[in-house]
Amino acid sequence: MIKKRKPIVALPLSILSPGFGHVYAGDLKKGLWLFFLQISGLFVFGKLGWLSTAYGIWLLILFLLCLYLYAMFSAVRLALANKAYELKPYNRWYWYLAICALVLALGQTLMSYRGSWLGFELYNVPSRSMMPTLQPGDYIAVDTQDQSLNVGDVVVLPYPNNRQVLFTKRIVALGNDKVSIKDGQVMLNGKPEFAASVDESFRRSDVSISMPERVVPEGQVFVLGDWRDNSNDSRYWGTVPESDVIGIVTYIWLSKEFSRIGNKIKQ
Repeated sequence: MIKKRKPIVALPLSILSPGFGHVYAGDLKKGLWLFFLQISGLFVFGKLGWLSTAYGIWLLILFLLCLYLYAMFSAVRLALANKAYELKPYNRWYWYLAICALVLALGQTLMSYRGSWLGFELYNVPSRSMMPTLQPGDYIAVDTQDQSLNVGDVVVLPYPNNRQVLFTKRIVALGNDKVSIKDGQVMLNGKPEFAASVDESFRRSDVSISMPERVVPEGQVFVLGDWRDNSNDSRYWGTVPESDVIGIVTYIWLSKEFSRIGNKIKQ
């Protein structure tokens, strides 16, 4: 059957997924390559650890933008050229429906398992407990591949009393450490731990100035918020298993304040 390919159809199909418009317009091989390029690009960026950095995320966005623009332009151009196109076996509505379902299912799966498959998570910070390091409205990148936890790391973990709620806190002690607070300074194994120091304006309440020494069980971490006076943390609900840590916060990749975009979260 001879049937004209319509640019007005090729364009939205390319927006749905690079390569889909080419399948419709008559170039199955190129369509598959474009689809493969999109998926492989995500995996390469993830496995290289770029998606847990601010610049890697923006580079991925640029890569996908260029890929989509090229796919859209190329598919429309191909559709315009195929004015008398002989339909192939894959040019059937049920194949288009199957491709659409595959694209949506794969996209949903990648997003659902990005932490384990691609090594990153993205979160929005809603609270002020980690100010000034993190502020409400910050969008943070989290490395889920590197599980070598250290004192000073800012991490994402589930709230022990409601695991559906996620917290960002700073690790101030690891398993078998002795931790206390004296005169507002975190003491680790009897010595000041400067990676856990915060400005005096963020530690004025009694619970932020003094805390009796506690021993952290093996395989657990003790976490505090940087705004000690405004943080619900290990002082109130105890230590957290290392296995509960979702990942280490690495960068602010988007923020209401332009100057904060790209800031690295330091120990």
